[in-house]
Amino acid sequence: MGSYRAVKVVYRSFFDSDRPFEREFQGLQKFEPFSRTHPGLVSILHAGRNAEQGYFYCVMEVADDSSTGQAIEPENYRARTLAGDLGRRGRLSLEESLDLGIHLAAAMEHLHSKGLVHRDIKPSNIIFAQGIAKFADVGLVTQIGSRATFVGTEGYIAPEGPGTPEADIYGFGKVLYEVSMGKPPDQFPELPAKLREMPDWQGLMSLNTVILRCCDTQVARRFHSAGQLGEALRELRPAGSDNVPVGASVGTGVKVAVLFNEHSSLGRGFASKLRQQLARAGYNVWLMEAPALNTEWARELEYQLGKSRVIMPVISEALAASPAFAYAFEFGRQAAARTVPGTLLVPVLLGSPKSVPRNMALALESAPGLVVHDPGDPLASVESVVTALGGRLRPDPIASMSS
Repeated sequence: MGSYRAVKVVYRSFFDSDRPFEREFQGLQKFEPFSRTHPGLVSILHAGRNAEQGYFYCVMEVADDSSTGQAIEPENYRARTLAGDLGRRGRLSLEESLDLGIHLAAAMEHLHSKGLVHRDIKPSNIIFAQGIAKFADVGLVTQIGSRATFVGTEGYIAPEGPGTPEADIYGFGKVLYEVSMGKPPDQFPELPAKLREMPDWQGLMSLNTVILRCCDTQVARRFHSAGQLGEALRELRPAGSDNVPVGASVGTGVKVAVLFNEHSSLGRGFASKLRQQLARAGYNVWLMEAPALNTEWARELEYQLGKSRVIMPVISEALAASPAFAYAFEFGRQAAARTVPGTLLVPVLLGSPKSVPRNMALALESAPGLVVHDPGDPLASVESVVTALGGRLRPDPIASMSS
């Protein structure tokens, strides 16, 4: 296919007993179905098992090279991880730390919403794929509250042990401590000796308050959810920073394929306005033209979707009348799910369509749509969609800082 993937092979012989081997495989089974539904989680593309030879494996999106990004040379490849970045830089700025924290807190909230916990959150288990920070090494993922072996990494394990959302938050708090203060977890909660000489020291003191709450030894005193943690981090952003058009920082270079029903005047008009606003926000937009359903058009569709980071079908009541739209939607769904790692399927629902084909309904379960409540007000509706898209795409701010 002309691109690289990462393959992890886990052998039974690596373990003293069946239990940890089976635990890792079960964690992979639980994680795989929705690994591609959030940009902060590593995408698992395929998993399999060979019982006779005693191993299982998974194929996943490959992390960027620590020096060359996606220009990967296998013989010289070194995966880019947060641990590696910190080793080179020492610490991140306050702004970078907040954006990283907000992005990964949303990924952690998504994981917890599926009834799963990570249990081994640390900088070396956070990779960068296409410049975006993602939780990786999912072998210890398990169901919330399951009674499993005491696993994890010293320095990041909560005092009460792993297996709960609060324990994941504790480990993530230690990551935030390393990222922002530049100190290893065994020195927590010490602050940098020259903190007051740092230009962002006042903001770091506020962030430290959040970190201390994440890592409180009393579970009841921690944030009750990753979503609550994310809100606390957002509140620390400088006033007005959230009012900057999201696309101005996120949209640059990101290609969006907008699919719409050519038989719907509402869908056609909305898609046209959406293209204009996305372009203004810095996105590279391809708008599906009203086609004759033929081989030439199908090849163009395949080519454009293969180059797109975001596939955005605009869904309205009239969608069932369009064979071309149904074909494009299904092709986009498959591209986002399997073919192109890191691609997001972001449906836009005009109103609340009551009649949705089964394949679209199933896709919407794993990729919730952006609902436009008032399609008759195109400008306000389009602006809300562009802002919401930026929130889903918002990458880690050190994406472009590979060395």
